[in-house]
Amino acid sequence: MDSQLYEKLGLFYLGRQLDVAGQAPAQLPLLFKSKDFTTHAAIIGMTGSGKTGLGIGLIEEAIIDNIPSIIIDPKGDMGNLLLAFPELRPEDFLPWIDPADAARKEMTVEAYADKTAREWQEGLQGWGQGRERISGMLAATTMTIYTPGSGNGMPVSVLSSFQAPAAEVVNDTDTFNGLVNSTTTSLLALIGVAGDPLQSREHILVSSILIHFWRLGEDLTLEGLIGNIVNPPFAKVGVFPLDTFYPQTQRMTLAMNLNGLLASPTFAAWLQGAPLDIQRILYGDDGRPRTAIFSISHLSDSERMFFVTTLLNQIIGWMRRQSGTSSLKALLYMDEIFGYFPPTANPPSKRPMLLLLKQARAFGLGVVLSTQNPVDLDYKGLANIGTWFVGRLQTSQDQERVLDGIVGASEGKLDRQQVKGMLSAMKGRQFVLTSAHLDTPLLFETRWVLSYLRGPLSAADIKRLTQDRPVGAGEGAAAAIPAVMAAPGPVPGPAVPPTGLSDHPPLVAQGIEQLYLLHNMATEQPVFEPWLAAAASIRFYNGARNIDIVEEKIVRLYLDETFSTPDWAAAEDCPCPLGQCAGQAPTNSCYYTLPEALVRLKDLGDLARSFTDHLYHNSRLELFRVAALKLESQPGEHLGDFKVRLADLLRERKDAEVEKLRQSYGTRQQRLEDRIGAAMDRVEREKADVAAKTADTVISFGAAVLGAFLGRKAMSATTVSKAATGMRSAGRVAREKGDVQRAEVEVQALQQELNGLAAELEAKALALADAFNPESYAIETFAVKPRRSDVFNVRLALLWEMVPDRGMPAES
Repeated sequence: MDSQLYEKLGLFYLGRQLDVAGQAPAQLPLLFKSKDFTTHAAIIGMTGSGKTGLGIGLIEEAIIDNIPSIIIDPKGDMGNLLLAFPELRPEDFLPWIDPADAARKEMTVEAYADKTAREWQEGLQGWGQGRERISGMLAATTMTIYTPGSGNGMPVSVLSSFQAPAAEVVNDTDTFNGLVNSTTTSLLALIGVAGDPLQSREHILVSSILIHFWRLGEDLTLEGLIGNIVNPPFAKVGVFPLDTFYPQTQRMTLAMNLNGLLASPTFAAWLQGAPLDIQRILYGDDGRPRTAIFSISHLSDSERMFFVTTLLNQIIGWMRRQSGTSSLKALLYMDEIFGYFPPTANPPSKRPMLLLLKQARAFGLGVVLSTQNPVDLDYKGLANIGTWFVGRLQTSQDQERVLDGIVGASEGKLDRQQVKGMLSAMKGRQFVLTSAHLDTPLLFETRWVLSYLRGPLSAADIKRLTQDRPVGAGEGAAAAIPAVMAAPGPVPGPAVPPTGLSDHPPLVAQGIEQLYLLHNMATEQPVFEPWLAAAASIRFYNGARNIDIVEEKIVRLYLDETFSTPDWAAAEDCPCPLGQCAGQAPTNSCYYTLPEALVRLKDLGDLARSFTDHLYHNSRLELFRVAALKLESQPGEHLGDFKVRLADLLRERKDAEVEKLRQSYGTRQQRLEDRIGAAMDRVEREKADVAAKTADTVISFGAAVLGAFLGRKAMSATTVSKAATGMRSAGRVAREKGDVQRAEVEVQALQQELNGLAAELEAKALALADAFNPESYAIETFAVKPRRSDVFNVRLALLWEMVPDRGMPAES
């Protein structure tokens, strides 16, 4: 089957089906629907089972299918995804060859690189994959290795802010309490405090502070949290006064411990880097999906737990802001779940992971967990995992645990002895697949991966890869948000430096409001420069689109000596709202000279009217739309986010149409099989040996041609392996009975019709994929304009900003 078919229609090429003897005579690919990963999956297998290769192959398929992934990598293996070389040249592999491996083979590093390159070329060719598939994968995504707490990869700013969760999370009591609890527990663990949510004063105080600010929708920095521990924003905890429950001297001890964390050079890297913004991590500014690998092998156990818990909580917050879908929107993959989701203990990471397994499906987020031992998984979580990939296991006890889990999850649909027999006979890279989406278990061999499986990456390896990669999430400039488009950008500073300095405030008319922008500068005599500040509210209304929002515009113009009339198009954004500026300056301040044009004004009324006119004529609320789909962006929505929403909509519609195609052609396929069976039945109803051969022919032929795409649940490799003998069986039956030649002709005609059906299906399926390609839909920009009455609350003021003293003598 053409690889374009499964690449364009949401089918993951994971390997090749095997019969019960472990053979693959029919060369039937194992194609798994991407949307079926929304019911989550587990990969279980001992060291050497091929577990990592299967996981990397799965992520490669997600990339090719334009599905973003977040990968938690405790061991360092998943960074191998960045070792994909389209040219497959020996020099591509050479820098990543382990000299020790070459020495064990008694080869030079160069010779071993040449051997590895040939091995990868032949391996990919043997699995029907070429260089173009590697190139396509690399073109479909940006891969970034994030290293929280380290600068070897892309650092992540984790401790700089405890962001307030989305309103959807705050309004869900269980989810919100779980978020507060896990955040507090993991944070306190960093300073060695094992806080019990019900008994620990530290835990109760910190969680109360988080609840207070998060319910107000306010973010907290670690500095802010420390300050609020010393002086909490409430007087009571429960029914007890704050100082009775937790005296200030003891609160100061907790604050000092957290301050030590903040001040430690070791934790400086936790305060720098890309923000933990899941939307930006999953998608680029242009809406292109990303692949984010969070490498945490360098962290201590408590640091790993803190980061994993924080990341999972952020993913929950992102998930709750998504619309519901039955399609796979994103993948969360954890390469080694040991210690994070145990059946008996309750580490901070357990509750958010369990919540994701229970709720992520409705939002199109698939969770894939990988582990060496089934005992690492919580039994409550097992019931929420719909697909299992089970490789070789260490002991018979491990096999029994796996059987308990997957047979129990299937609600008795699976034959325990059948699955046990398959598990007992497996080799490396062989897995048993059981799924809620399949009626019977399948045995398969994993395909050759596109990436070079070099093994765990060291810190130096990650640093080298990061230096060679393009800019990742959080590094580049944020995508522009369509908003009020009245100013082209900030002015880099005063056009003409000030020339006069006086220790007396300039005299201006009483009708001119004066404000002071103070900065925390160590100076004995503050110096102020003059600006003209202007603020206004702009309403954008469109009843047909249900748009009614108000934008606040605050700009300023520097008042140099050449100022005469304001050029509002050259204004820059004001650094703070006018309401936050002071009403008077320190008594010993100095002031630069005002332009004569402003000194002569009695008030700022004329300037206010010119500002209002400028906003009326130049303000626009820019939006995006795809007219063919009647899809429009929301106010404030990034272009990249709109592209993501467009892609999600098209994926949902494509999945729905593909399902219709499967049902339609599945019905036609079944009818042809029934007709072939009836034709063979008419030959010799009374002869059992002929009937037996007939059954093989009927089942195998249709399954071999169409089964992979149509996803027939009852299909197995054993059945499909008979396809190669199907035609021979029909011919042999005909030769054994000379009076059934007409039936043989009829059977062959029906088989030709089945071949034609397969070709027709493929053509329609590819056309369907092209019809739902986001690149086929033009995105237009349009604008909502304000009415003149929609510009209101206009306020102008003479704004004095404190600046460094330029050394000019003050005039007395």
